[in-house]
Amino acid sequence: MASIKKLKKDINYLSYELLTEAFAYRYFHPEMKDKRFYDIISRIVLLRNELISRVNHPEMASEVDDVRGHFNQVRQDMTKLVDVMNDFSIG
Repeated sequence: MASIKKLKKDINYLSYELLTEAFAYRYFHPEMKDKRFYDIISRIVLLRNELISRVNHPEMASEVDDVRGHFNQVRQDMTKLVDVMNDFSIG
């Protein structure tokens, strides 16, 4: 299993890349509404904070029996960050 430090770095890297993409999209599409843009940014930041919190506190995972399963679930939930950007680029 990968280390907790690496998992946090992966979460941060992915979220920062998505934020960069969102700001670049906003720069090249100035017709975008501010409310929608800030909604996307806040969703990315909130998901990032939630994932980091879950990594830092694995004992909060009452639905997962073992720690390995908890961290695998966190890795799978990282795809929610990408789903936010997919919704952003479609509409």
